[in-house]
Amino acid sequence: MSNGNRPLITPMTAEQRKEEEALSNQLRDAELDAAKNILASAATPDGLLSVIENASGFAEATTQKFRHPDSPPVACTEGCYWCCYQAVPVTAPEAFRISKFLATELGSEGRAKAEANLSKLDKRTRGLTPKARAKLRVPCAFLQDGRCTVYAVRPLACAEFTSFNVQDCKRGQRIGFKPGSVIHEKARMVVFHAVQKGLTQGLRESLPTADTSPLELTAAVVCALNATQAAEEWLAGGKIFASAHLAGDRT
Repeated sequence: MSNGNRPLITPMTAEQRKEEEALSNQLRDAELDAAKNILASAATPDGLLSVIENASGFAEATTQKFRHPDSPPVACTEGCYWCCYQAVPVTAPEAFRISKFLATELGSEGRAKAEANLSKLDKRTRGLTPKARAKLRVPCAFLQDGRCTVYAVRPLACAEFTSFNVQDCKRGQRIGFKPGSVIHEKARMVVFHAVQKGLTQGLRESLPTADTSPLELTAAVVCALNATQAAEEWLAGGKIFASAHLAGDRT
């Protein structure tokens, strides 16, 4: 159902809010345990890739499980890229997975083009807050011809972002994505946010010497590409992402 061009939002009851919070905590704890179990036996570069691949798969499968059958379809379609103008938070394993994808899946020409785009964008966005990044109105370095070149390994934050109204996204691309300006699919939002929390906590508890601060996508991938043995250095406590931390907006 819709109200004009926007889907109706039914206010949640107190009981529904409690149920949603309980589900979110359950999913967070499940991802936390999964991350810790993987890293307990493989605190290695391959183990980090397994952690993020498991988290991504878990989030996607669980979203399908909890999506309401009467939920209206999202407006997101192939080639829709209006949301790809924002600062994107990532974890270190996500940055490592993308850097490996660039090296092994795009070919020499594709990798060279992606790295050139990354370098160019990084010079403009390094250290910017999400609000300042949005004001630039420049697309993600991985957006080429209206397609995400790393879609198969896109960050959890990108996979979560959905909209029921493409006009909201077009407006966000022009003026910035303010909180609440785009209505996300509820099941996906709840699940992915919970999984992101569990993943971050799992990394922090399993790798206490590693820099597990939230990172900005462009800067993090550039840092990962520039380090000779990025994952090994990060696991050993190296501060390879010191300049790639996600900046916070002042309230």
